[in-house]
Amino acid sequence: MPSYFGGPALMYRPEKPTVLIYPMHAGGAATRSTDTLGPLLGRTRAAVLAAARHPANTTTIAERASVSLPSASQHTTVLRNAGLLTTTRTSSAVLHALTTWCVIAVAM
Repeated sequence: MPSYFGGPALMYRPEKPTVLIYPMHAGGAATRSTDTLGPLLGRTRAAVLAAARHPANTTTIAERASVSLPSASQHTTVLRNAGLLTTTRTSSAVLHALTTWCVIAVAM
């Protein structure tokens, strides 16, 4: 399955079809992920979502998206509530990553 946000990846789940995810050729139209997702999500939220292509903590997401830490926290909460991000907490640290659903849905 082609994916806008990443790959390659292989998902194996017992009793479910195996899924191969590979990078989608984006062509030359959009220069950044916010160019494509910005009209749908808003530029800042699209930037935060794109920043989570590679799992990261909130500080790193804020740096990648060029937003403040409170803004990154707010946007990751909204994206998590929408089912697009997962957040794993270890002690006081959190790690945000795209959900499998998000990777597959955006690729369609």
